[in-house]
Amino acid sequence: MFDNITSRRQERKAARILNERPLRVANEELRILISTVQDLVDRLETAADPELRRLREQAEAALGRAKAAIGEGGAQLGEQARQLAVQGQQYVRIDWTRAASAPARS
Repeated sequence: MFDNITSRRQERKAARILNERPLRVANEELRILISTVQDLVDRLETAADPELRRLREQAEAALGRAKAAIGEGGAQLGEQARQLAVQGQQYVRIDWTRAASAPARS
């Protein structure tokens, strides 16, 4: 994703992106890796060499596991985000309830 950085300005921009959006950067890097491996696997589809076929099968299996793990991780992150949102809403409601029931100050 950041392979073509040629100037100090681009380095600062890349660092800012990495700091502000680490999950988005990691997802993009994984997408690039999966795409690259998938391209390689597709190119080896017609390989006649038994060793290349074996390596292709291993790469396909690893790719499938990686995709499944990413999907599971995304689902877990989504659930954690939902739980945090609910907790935040409950906290805000409790504070507003306390504030409403507190005696008025003069």
